[in-house]
This record gives sequence, structure tokens and C-alpha cells, in this order.
Amino acid sequence: MFKSRLNELCQQRRWAPPEYEVTREGADHMPLFRATVAINGKEFRSAEDGAWSVREAENLAAMAAFERLSAVPAPLRPAPGELISPPASIHLEGPPKMRLQIYCQKAGKQLPSYRPIYEGSPHLRKFKSVVTVDGQEFESPEFCYKLKEAEAAAAKVALASLPPQASLPVLKVSSLSYKNLLQELAQKERFPFPLYNTTSDVPDYPGAYKSTVEVQSVIFQGDPGNSKKQAEMNAAKVAFQHFKNSK
Repeated sequence: MFKSRLNELCQQRRWAPPEYEVTREGADHMPLFRATVAINGKEFRSAEDGAWSVREAENLAAMAAFERLSAVPAPLRPAPGELISPPASIHLEGPPKMRLQIYCQKAGKQLPSYRPIYEGSPHLRKFKSVVTVDGQEFESPEFCYKLKEAEAAAAKVALASLPPQASLPVLKVSSLSYKNLLQELAQKERFPFPLYNTTSDVPDYPGAYKSTVEVQSVIFQGDPGNSKKQAEMNAAKVAFQHFKNSK
């Protein structure tokens, strides 16, 4: 499935997850679907002739995006062990939904959730959207003809109302896929596979995660992360560097 391959590509290049929008045409007994996927500020569409299911349409859009983006070389990686954080200007560029998602990740909050509000008949429907961020709701100011536009308008309202990004704590983000490196090391040394234990109970970082990983009966704990995956990556880094240094 190209959707899975596209998700992996986004994770490798530290982009926000893909966002899909599906349109439906035709009679109820024979609908036709087309999809658009937004990644890193760019949009990719499924084939013009459409698909017979939402899943197939999204996969076709993911295929178009994956083939285009995978042909572009990834940026050079920092040196092993280097810790980086998102640049301050990252919130000033890109679509509002992506900027809001990055804002929440940086602040250690849960990702935004969107709720649609409908108006009009099914063939001429208009949309508003309400986005929830950390228990607060923000509504788009007016109705739009596309749900995607309504969600973007709601995200703009949220970004204008939330505290400035400069005042938020920045959690350290690992630049390398240490989980993969640790797993490769375990296979090479014939260790049992690493076992992760992750929790969201982090007193100093509300909404963040912390993780431990057990390798060869030794437990390693990493720094808190903005997501479960990042927390596990941080723990894997501690373990990987331990075994690398011991060798």
C-alpha cells in the first residue's frame, strides 16, 4: 500500500503526517471517488478517472505523492548524536492545519481534532469547522464550499488565539532513527528484540511522553518526547549509544 510507504517517507523526513481529502461523484449505487493528499505544503491528486472506493482513491493519491517525493533526495543528516529542535520560523510557513499541528507537537499537546458543521442540501452543502486544541474549541468564521477550506479557517483562528510559540518549551527531538539503529544492532549481536514501555505520565511536560527500553536485561530511559514515537526514539538513542560506546 502506497499510504503506508508515504507515511514512512514522512516520518523519515520529519514531515507532518499526510492529510487526505476525498470527493464523491455519481449515483449512490455507483459512486466514484477522487482524493487529494497534502504533504509538506504541497498537494497531490489521484488519477482523473477516479476510483470505486475511498481507500483506493487515497492510495492512488499516495502513489502520486510517493513517486514524486521519493525521487527528491532527502536532506543531509546531522552528525550522529546531535540533537535538534524545529526552527523558530517553522510556524510562519505552510498551510494553517500543518502549522497548528506543529504548534501542538512543539507544545507537547495532543494533535488538533476537527468537527464539521453542515448547512444546505446534500448537492449544495456548505461547511464550517470547529477545531479542538488542548480542550479549547475554535470555530471558522464563515461557511465554505469545501470542508478542507473550513478546517483551514478554523486552524487560522486557533493559531491567532493560542499563546505565541516563542513562549513554549521545546522538547529535544532526536535527528536519527535510533529505533532502527538499535534493532539492527540487536540483530547483529543476536540480542533479544528491544522491549519498549511508554507512558504519558510526565509531570514536567503535560501532554508529553516518556519511554524506557529493555535490551539484554538492561533498562534505559530517554528524555521526554512530544509523541509516543519520539519518546521511544529518545530511549533507543540512550541504549544504542551505551552499546556503541561499550564496544
